[in-house]
Amino acid sequence: MKINNLGGVIFDLDGTLYLGDAALPGACQVCSELRRQGKRLIFVSNKPLAGREAYAAKLTRLGIPA
Repeated sequence: MKINNLGGVIFDLDGTLYLGDAALPGACQVCSELRRQGKRLIFVSNKPLAGREAYAAKLTRLGIPA
């Protein structure tokens, strides 16, 4: 399956895009490139410790376009 055929990508958060309070290598660049290509990004977590606004703020703080 090629990324060009996809309308979007679903990402798990902790351990995939970031670990603790640090973005994982390449996470910012991958998300930025996918957004540039017009792909929809969906972020999910199995740790619902905070609301979606808190997760969006954390991603933004880490340089990941939420």
